[in-house]
Amino acid sequence: MKKNTDFLKKLTVLIVLFGAVLPVSGQIYPAKTIDLIIPGGPYSDVQNTGAAISECSGCAQGVAHAYTWDGNNPGIAVYEPGAGVYVQTLPSGAWDPDIVIGLDGTSGVVVYELFGGVEYKTFTYTPGIVTLGSSKVLQTNAHHPNIDNPTDCDSRDPAVIVFESFGGGADLKYSVGTLTGGFGTSFGVPKTGLTQSGAILDRFRPDVQVYDFKKYVFVAQGIDSLTGNDCIDLFDEGTSLQGFQSGNILLSGVVAHPRIDGVVDQVGLTYAYSVTYKDHNSIRHGMQDTIVTALQPIGTLSDKPAIAYNGDYHDVVWPSDAVASPNMDLIGKGFFADLPDIFYKELNDVTTSGNVNKRAVSLAGRCEYNYASCWATDENIYYKEAIAIDSNYKKGPETDDEYQMFVYNLTGQLINQGRGADKDDVFNDLPKGIYIVVKINRFNKIIEVQKLLK
Repeated sequence: MKKNTDFLKKLTVLIVLFGAVLPVSGQIYPAKTIDLIIPGGPYSDVQNTGAAISECSGCAQGVAHAYTWDGNNPGIAVYEPGAGVYVQTLPSGAWDPDIVIGLDGTSGVVVYELFGGVEYKTFTYTPGIVTLGSSKVLQTNAHHPNIDNPTDCDSRDPAVIVFESFGGGADLKYSVGTLTGGFGTSFGVPKTGLTQSGAILDRFRPDVQVYDFKKYVFVAQGIDSLTGNDCIDLFDEGTSLQGFQSGNILLSGVVAHPRIDGVVDQVGLTYAYSVTYKDHNSIRHGMQDTIVTALQPIGTLSDKPAIAYNGDYHDVVWPSDAVASPNMDLIGKGFFADLPDIFYKELNDVTTSGNVNKRAVSLAGRCEYNYASCWATDENIYYKEAIAIDSNYKKGPETDDEYQMFVYNLTGQLINQGRGADKDDVFNDLPKGIYIVVKINRFNKIIEVQKLLK
């Protein structure tokens, strides 16, 4: 390792500047839970899906999922793990839907585009029964709605719908309601980008993260009025959060489809929110006051990603040919706080992995490692669950003792070393200070570089 001193000094500089694990290519670990199919198909020409999750004290396993999709047979489904999945249809032509569920798994809202405007329906769930309400027009001449509500250990009010507007002087608008409806007056989304610090014009493809009443962060694509650059930026309503450091300028000709999720609206908490989007073939990921970086394995093809939190963890998932090229399977990168896993995870099980192309993935999460996910193939809507950490779709290395650790100070001097299984002893022997930890696998390849403050 002494021969790598110059290399390690460069790594030290990068980590001191960015304060995070450096991105590395890693192994893709298979899913541990099975892929399930929504009944009532076929579901063809599906381009968009939505997923939501809620606690549910009256449900068999204490949780309920909600899914929605468009295409030639649009609909919604509520999945009660341990009991069944229950489907209702949406109006023919319903497009680009999104969904929320909460209030102990009893109530929800599905929003969609229809006949050039944005409509929504409320629904209720009692074990085994989904009741879908009548359609309500939110705004005419509007497109691409998304909806969110606060979801951590409980899924609660308010609910906020954001959409593209083509009237009334605002390019993006939002409406506030509850999980039982009540959406009324629409307001313009603030125009000042948190990152670019100027007005962002001609915005489209919005999404929203709802923390609480009157505390929302929006994300959208648009044009920086000061530089003319296409970019992804954030827009604050009541949170005082900050934008990205940099890396949010888009290549030309991109429709990025940004998505956002978050945990708490705390200034200074890097992972208060996370945003993901596709910039040409690159899957991008950014958090508060960080540089937007690429996630996809080098040399792979990618499609539109989704993102969700469960407590202090969050995951980004997207279609990729990294598993069984040329087919597109679903892979993901997980984060604890602002630190990424050193490996990728596959969302699909062995029955579907590499067999059919997957697209239009959606992901929803809550505390206690609960995830809900759905996606489309040519004829089916698939979905799956994760109830506890040992049955999560993501799967990491089986053991952590198959690597060697080398600990350096900020001048590149080797201070301590040992096996991964002995990491507590390696760290306990260190005096107080800042260190660089390099992990090397049995093939003598660097698999992780991390800053350590003791």
